[in-house]
Amino acid sequence: MNKVNQITKNKLEKLQSDYGECKIDKNDFIAGITELGFTSPMEIDMLYDEACEGRYQYKLEQSKKKES
Repeated sequence: MNKVNQITKNKLEKLQSDYGECKIDKNDFIAGITELGFTSPMEIDMLYDEACEGRYQYKLEQSKKKES
């Protein structure tokens, strides 16, 4: 993987992590991935779905911590 692809991958992972941890909202997430060059509706939906899964997992973990 070349350096540009690695940088894009790292930025994408950061956006997904930030969204998953409720640090940014949907609009910020979509703006960020669009800025990275993901512009097709299918790409956006796929990446958003992955980020939503991360957010679900994060919230589930937080809920479990509160119960303990």
